[in-house]
Amino acid sequence: MASPHPALARLAPAPGRLTLGLELPLDNDWAPARQHADREAGRPFGVPDLTGHTRLARLADRLGFAALWLRDVPLYDPVQFGDAGSVFETFTHLGHLAAVTDDVVLATGAIVLPLREPLLVAKAAATVDVLSGGRMLLGLASGDRPVEYPLFGRDFQQRGRAFREGVETLRAAWHGGPLELPRAGLGADRKLDALPKPVHRAGIRSPSPAAHSRLPSGLPSTPTPP
Repeated sequence: MASPHPALARLAPAPGRLTLGLELPLDNDWAPARQHADREAGRPFGVPDLTGHTRLARLADRLGFAALWLRDVPLYDPVQFGDAGSVFETFTHLGHLAAVTDDVVLATGAIVLPLREPLLVAKAAATVDVLSGGRMLLGLASGDRPVEYPLFGRDFQQRGRAFREGVETLRAAWHGGPLELPRAGLGADRKLDALPKPVHRAGIRSPSPAAHSRLPSGLPSTPTPP
């Protein structure tokens, strides 16, 4: 039996052993005093104060938390959801966290695959995995925010099919080495531009359909359609 990916081994070190992670952002104060301070600072409701996010991530790492979980909300929808999630673009944020932490697992819960190019998702995750020393855990989902789909030219009703096709593309292209074109694609001997070697396969998990509706990171400045 193959050894588990280092990120999975960190989260589940032994049978019956519990580990504890944190969901970002690490600033979720909804008290009236904080909401007043947010209004004074010009922050919309549901957009966290991220001025201390690097310091808090480093503190969580030093205190021994097992994982930092980032939510993927491509766009901020203050009308229907009112929650900007982790705010920053997910893989860019993961790259930053890889540079400022040492041990904590960097996990997504979860990437909205139908709104992204699967090959670029695979390469982004593999890059973070290498730069973090094998600490990347990639979670995938189909998404649950209908307003986002037409903005990306995607059909919300077809998200399940797009999700399944995206997962198959990931599996075909990424098998533990440099990211390659799918075997049934343009030729197995052609590779996308090089990643550092060796490339460790990040832990990829496909949640059940029931888990696809618990997603959310966003851009507060993104306009919401009427």
